[in-house]
Amino acid sequence: MFSGEFIVDFNEYVGDFDLILTMNSGQTSQPPWKMDDNNYYEIILIDNIDVLVKISQEKLNDPLIVKYFSKEEFNVEKLRTKLFYIFDLDYNINEVYDFLEENSQLSDVYEFNRGLRLFKSQFPFECIISSICSANNSIKRWTKSLYDIRRFCGRSVVFGKDTYYVFPREEVFINMSLDELKNCGVGYRNKYMLNSTEKIRDSIDFHENIFKLSYKKAYNEIIKLEGVGPKVADCILIYGYNKHEAYPVDVWINRITTYLYFKNQKVSNGKISSFAHETFGMYAGYIQLYLFNYARLSGLMSKLKEI
Repeated sequence: MFSGEFIVDFNEYVGDFDLILTMNSGQTSQPPWKMDDNNYYEIILIDNIDVLVKISQEKLNDPLIVKYFSKEEFNVEKLRTKLFYIFDLDYNINEVYDFLEENSQLSDVYEFNRGLRLFKSQFPFECIISSICSANNSIKRWTKSLYDIRRFCGRSVVFGKDTYYVFPREEVFINMSLDELKNCGVGYRNKYMLNSTEKIRDSIDFHENIFKLSYKKAYNEIIKLEGVGPKVADCILIYGYNKHEAYPVDVWINRITTYLYFKNQKVSNGKISSFAHETFGMYAGYIQLYLFNYARLSGLMSKLKEI
């Protein structure tokens, strides 16, 4: 067994980080990592080697303690780099804070979101399936469906007494039947998932090409996948391909944005999206994440339900 530990200190990234807030914020990149006794567990692939990661943080900006276990020796620096990517620790989040401070409509948002970072998927394909599954779905049902898909056709990895499941690759997922997917609770989305997977497999270097494209060009490609509308496309782009300009607009983001900027008038999702890209620019992804969390924790969401 190859194992060890390293610590990520506050001074190694720019701005704040709150692991617990980030992990429990309902982002649709993937299900939350397994949690046990204040530790989060997940299998991370490093050069096709399965690495069990155990990660914890006591509170905001405390050291991030990372323990790892593998049956093979691997490059530990690559694991650190992968974790920095997943939790967006390479991003200067102070720029977002400055933007919030400079915009009066957003002045109260910071205090509810300090340390909240993007929670990105290590597998873009998992993010695509996860985001399709999230459409018109509750967080509870969505989470269970993804866990069921992992258990049904994902690869099992055993460490000690515990078994973990890695999300299936495209070539494995495509062999699931419509009924098998439906049994995982995805409902009518089963056809969308399989047809989109087929399209991805028919494209050469699909994921690599999306990563290289600008946000607008990437959006125009992702929206071609079946079951992917504007909101789902933006979720895929921000969590699967690191496009910070994406601004996923669902019912709640529409209500929150119109409340703050359009005097609660009825505004189409398309207009909300255009407004966000023009107004928030490169910070749109974080603003969307922060607005939803702010509305949920501040009581604004309850107020909007009554309007």
